[in-house]
Amino acid sequence: MKTQIHTTHTKQPQKRTVRLAPAPRTHAIDSDVFLVLAFSVLVITGVWAVNGGWDEVMGGFSHFWRASASVTGIWTSMSALVGLILAARVPWMERALGLDRILIWHRIAGDTMGILLGVHVFTSLMAEMPLRGGLFNTVKDMIGREPYMAWASIGSLIVAIVVVSSLKAVRNQLSYETWYLLHLSAYAGIILSYSHQITLGSLLSGDRLIRFLWGIFFVYVIVLVVLARWSEVISAMRHPLRVIKVQQETHDTVSVVFGGPHLRKYKGEAGQFVMVRMLKRGTWWKSNPYSLSAAPTTDGIRITVKDRGDASAELFNLRKGDRVAVEGPYGIATPDIFDGARPLFIAGGVGVTPVRAMLESLPKNSHPLVLLRARTVEEIPHYKEICDLTDSRGGEIRLVLGRTAQLKSADPFAPKILNALVPDLYRCVAFVCGPTSLTFAARKGLKEAGLEASRIHLEKPWW
Repeated sequence: MKTQIHTTHTKQPQKRTVRLAPAPRTHAIDSDVFLVLAFSVLVITGVWAVNGGWDEVMGGFSHFWRASASVTGIWTSMSALVGLILAARVPWMERALGLDRILIWHRIAGDTMGILLGVHVFTSLMAEMPLRGGLFNTVKDMIGREPYMAWASIGSLIVAIVVVSSLKAVRNQLSYETWYLLHLSAYAGIILSYSHQITLGSLLSGDRLIRFLWGIFFVYVIVLVVLARWSEVISAMRHPLRVIKVQQETHDTVSVVFGGPHLRKYKGEAGQFVMVRMLKRGTWWKSNPYSLSAAPTTDGIRITVKDRGDASAELFNLRKGDRVAVEGPYGIATPDIFDGARPLFIAGGVGVTPVRAMLESLPKNSHPLVLLRARTVEEIPHYKEICDLTDSRGGEIRLVLGRTAQLKSADPFAPKILNALVPDLYRCVAFVCGPTSLTFAARKGLKEAGLEASRIHLEKPWW
């Protein structure tokens, strides 16, 4: 008797593509961040005032210089700590402000620190010269003969170099990588300058409790930076994503898709951007921002990159299987900004990529209006995808093509033109993305055409 064995073939379930979890929400708004930072500065200034600072100010001309040196030293330190807090990219702050505004505020804090440091050095010299026998002896004491002042002098010099390198005229002459390495040295400068505040600072050296609390606050900020900022960098490098697809989009743009088992820990939405670090020799320490060009899903995170001849050109050499460290996604311009209003997109160059991603996440009856600026249609990445997505949502596309000198109007985003292109403009919510000149011209035109500033969204350049 033969036994027949029947085998059944079951189909393997297909892997289901789902959107990544949305970016975390916060009830905080940008003014909350400002109030937290301003309150911290006011508290430490108040402590200085009630612990002899105000009496020094009112004590005569010679005491005025000493009081000025004391308070500017405290404000310099506070500016540095505020800058570090902002650089930490604390999630609730980033979700309230957006990373672009956080880094702009960080730059303002750094510039303020540089100005206050110069005032602090000057007023310290003016206060000490009568006591130390003139300028020469005072300088000698301040750069080495006084305990801990050698470290403080080195730290101040480092901070001054960082501030000067961040001036726009100087920064434009440096590569991003050179500037970034110089910028990181500010951490060392701030730490080196800390010790002299404890031993020589008129407020801290004479009060053990205040000295202890100031030390706790300083350590807290450093730990916050390490945990909130650098732990994310280390985590991204320890759990990299891999390149799963590279595709040429136009003659000078490529799209790259990142995926892998570590993708599940990411949360993000269309309209956001990521910081990408290629884990190869010579590039692992450099990270650059790139907008998502598709809504992020469990299938992967896609970016589209234009070859500008800098770090972006290196992405053209990526191959399937290469490892990359991805931080983010960041940004607060997600589809939620439209809140039921008609979406208006204005984009140019590679700035069309977040537009393409946001269109994918809009409801079918949203009727988006898309204004694309380019020299030719062939230069627009993902143009067919944008057309299909816009059409499926009942929207329209308007093209502004050609060189600026060849256009009928020198300003294609002048209020008269925008009002003609966009009926009931005041009811729209606008998202603008593209080169800096386009971004600012479009924002200016939208405001002059009557659209409220609160209904205009864009990522502000911070580099």
